[in-house]
Amino acid sequence: MKHKLYQISSLILILGLTSCEGFLDRTPLDQLTDETFYKTVSDANLAVISVYSSMQDIEWHGKGWMITEIPSDNTQAGGTDPEFTPIDNFTVVADNPPVANYWAIHYRQVNLANIVMSKVEAMEVEQAEKDPIIAEARFLRAIAYFDLVRIYGGVPLVTEAPEYGQDFLLARASVREVYDLIIEDLEFAKDFLPLEWAGGNIGRATKGAALAYLSKVYLTDREYIKARDAARAVINSGTYRLMDDFAENFELTTSDNNAEAIFQIQYSGCGPWGTGNALQAFFSPWGEGITKDRDGWGSQIPTAPIVNNPNTTIVDAFEPDDLRKNVSVMTPGVEYPSINPDDGGYEYPSGGASASASNIKKYVVGSGSNICFMSTPQNAHLVRYSDVLLSLAESIAQIDGGITSDPEALGAFNEVRARAGLAPLSEIDLDLIFHERRVEFAFEGQRWFDLLRSGKAMETMLLHGKNIAIHNLLFPIPAGELEINPNLEQNPGY
Repeated sequence: MKHKLYQISSLILILGLTSCEGFLDRTPLDQLTDETFYKTVSDANLAVISVYSSMQDIEWHGKGWMITEIPSDNTQAGGTDPEFTPIDNFTVVADNPPVANYWAIHYRQVNLANIVMSKVEAMEVEQAEKDPIIAEARFLRAIAYFDLVRIYGGVPLVTEAPEYGQDFLLARASVREVYDLIIEDLEFAKDFLPLEWAGGNIGRATKGAALAYLSKVYLTDREYIKARDAARAVINSGTYRLMDDFAENFELTTSDNNAEAIFQIQYSGCGPWGTGNALQAFFSPWGEGITKDRDGWGSQIPTAPIVNNPNTTIVDAFEPDDLRKNVSVMTPGVEYPSINPDDGGYEYPSGGASASASNIKKYVVGSGSNICFMSTPQNAHLVRYSDVLLSLAESIAQIDGGITSDPEALGAFNEVRARAGLAPLSEIDLDLIFHERRVEFAFEGQRWFDLLRSGKAMETMLLHGKNIAIHNLLFPIPAGELEINPNLEQNPGY
């Protein structure tokens, strides 16, 4: 039975635990039994923390850029890789490993969350003590499904913990049904999650994180008034602010759980495999020795210029005085003093170090005592406060018919621009908002989703010389899932 469950949608799960001493130390739950565990609120807290382990996995964020950035106009493959070059070229097929792994790791989180919800609900403790823990699990399930539905369309809705004899050969739910579950989960989460955590619990999901995701979900679902109100609630909570310097979000000493961080993946550097941030390994330019280890491959690089469509690359997208540019991309002759400062920093070569003569700077921090092969301790942003500000501006612009001079929208939008050293605007439209999002969140796994939401993914990628067709707006259902589950149907075109 275990072998069968493992094959069907990755439902063989080892539920990890976190000790009271550290958020990332995990002990296998399979050493415990129902007779000795899930008895106290402390047990329930340890169990829900284990659900976060899915996001630490390299397939969630360490390689997630293959799915969320490579198809976009921000980046391209740095070489010829058989796994993600087809994604870059829109020739991906159903047996593509990143496509399968992205599906599997997100369903792992769904099922870990379901296990926690089932076990905690059955505990003999007060409901008021159960609800915040269940809310946390529902939040984590919701954000997994939010990724899944945007990448694959309608997907199977697994809402119960696996049990012997249960039918796991589920058909795909409709996109509407998936969004309804996501919204239901996030609405519950925002009602029962705390506004803040303290001490060793910092980094767990909060009311602000649930509201921020609700705003993003409602924007995608075209519920603009609800998106506006959710973003407003985050802003009015007074819990978050923009960091004074954009670079502080990507420096080792200032990025983790700072005032702008609404929700991050929590990483530890040279801990057990799978607890560190792998992005530096893929983003650092090839052959420059930045990490002083065996990694640094330049696997994903900023887009190269297109002869027939100049000024469309991510490097071109930054205005001349934009303070975010050098924090986000490496360009010829620019010095980066925070990369290996003991060696005098790093200067990007005058001729470039990639096919596009530029490389990604975000999450590239160099070497250090707590930095190992494919592993840095720097947390990865999933939602920053600037995301909420731009979500507010976008929702109001949509309510106003696509263009607005509303003071609230302008205030939010211009707050982001002011931090970047740019002049305020007196009127904004959706194109300006999506452009601002492009430069604010470059390489943070948001661009492909933004292109989809804007309705301009095909138009944009055709300008970049990509042979994109309408079916490429969704990825294929993984071939392995189709083989196991005859009730699944493939997306058209694959």
